[in-house]
Amino acid sequence: MRRRLLLAAAAAMPWAAQAQGSWPERPIRAFVPFAPGTATDNLARVVIEPMGAALGQPIVIENRAGAGGAIGAQAAARAAPDGYSLLFGSATTQAANVSLIRNLPYDPARDFSPISRLAHIAQVLVVHPAVPARTAQELVAWLRANPGKNFASASSGNLAPAAFLVKRLGLDAQGVTYRSPPQALTDVMAGVVPFMFIDMSAVLGHVRAGAVRALAVTSAGPSALLPEVPSLAATVLPGFELLTWMGLYGPAGLPAPMVTRLNTEARAALARPEVVARLLAMGFEAQSSTPEELADFTRGEIEKWRALVAETGMEVT
Repeated sequence: MRRRLLLAAAAAMPWAAQAQGSWPERPIRAFVPFAPGTATDNLARVVIEPMGAALGQPIVIENRAGAGGAIGAQAAARAAPDGYSLLFGSATTQAANVSLIRNLPYDPARDFSPISRLAHIAQVLVVHPAVPARTAQELVAWLRANPGKNFASASSGNLAPAAFLVKRLGLDAQGVTYRSPPQALTDVMAGVVPFMFIDMSAVLGHVRAGAVRALAVTSAGPSALLPEVPSLAATVLPGFELLTWMGLYGPAGLPAPMVTRLNTEARAALARPEVVARLLAMGFEAQSSTPEELADFTRGEIEKWRALVAETGMEVT
C-alpha cells in the first residue's frame, strides 16, 4: 500500500521528480526578450558561461525581440516549467510593461518563478555630435530654442528618463519608437534623430569613439566608466535616479529544487572576480538575491513604474 502511494505521488509531480533526478540532461534555453547588443543581451552572454559550466550543460540564448520585450517574456511564461527554459528579464518586461502595454499577455508577478537579481546599469543621455550641446543644460536650452525635435527610444528604460525630462521641464519634444536600442542608436549616430537615452553597455564604445557625445547619466552620481559625465540629478533634474535592472526567472511552477540550484549557480557566477570585472567594464553593477527577494523587488518595481508612467504620461500601447 505504501509503495502504491509513493508511486502515485511521484506520478502526480513529474517536474519535482525530474528536479530530484539528473537534470539538466540537455542544453538549457534562455530567452532574451531584446535584440543582440542590448544591455540585457550583453549581461546574459557573460552570466551564461559560468552558469552553464557549473550545471554541466550549455545555456543557449534565444533572442525574441519586439513589443517592448513582451514577445520574449510571453514565450518564457508559456514554456514548460521543466528547467529547460529561462528568462533574462528586465525592468521593462517585469515591471514597466504592466503599465505601458494594454492587455499584456503575461503577468510578471504570477507567470514566472523568480530566481535571482543579476545586475543594474545606468542609462546615458547621448546626442549626435552636430547637436550644439556639451552639457544637459545646453541641450535643454537648445530644445527650448528649437521646439518639435524628436528623441529616440526602444525600451521603457530608454523612454522613461526622456519622458521625465520633457515633462518635468516643459519641453516640446516627441519620441520616436524603434524595435531595438541598437537600431535607435544607429539613427542618432546618423543624425536622423538628435538625442536619446540608452543603456551604458550598448553605447560606451560609441561614446569613446566619438560617434555620439554623452551629456549625462541616470545614476545618482557619475559612472567610473564615464567619470567626466555628470548625473541628471546634478544638472537638470535634482533627485532623479533611474537604473535599468535585470533578473533571472523561470516559468511559473518551476520546482523548488531547480530554483534553488539555479539561484546557487547564478549567485556563484556573479561572485566570480572575472565576471564582476567583465560586467563593470560594460557599466553593470552585479547584484544577486534570493528568489524571495527578487519576488518582493519585482512587485515593488511594478508599483514604482505605475507611478512613473502616470506622472510622465508615457504612451500606453
